[in-house]
Amino acid sequence: MLLASLCKQIQDQLTEEQRMEEGRRMFQIFAAKMFEQRVLAAYREKVAFERQQRLFEELEEEQRSLAEREANKAKKNEKKRLQKK
Repeated sequence: MLLASLCKQIQDQLTEEQRMEEGRRMFQIFAAKMFEQRVLAAYREKVAFERQQRLFEELEEEQRSLAEREANKAKKNEKKRLQKK
């Protein structure tokens, strides 16, 4: 009887330890997933920001190019106008 009681206590203690270990594992998995989500969100935000910056740079380059073409065109027209005189 005493041996059976002792075995039962050991078994209960073991299952309690197993439950605690399982709880720790579940928490670690949850924490890892949360961390992964935060890292992924930060990465996506960084990529979006970099793409936005590239678009701004492309727009600025396009505007500079357009302004340069307009200036060259005006210069050419002015040259033609002066040659006609």
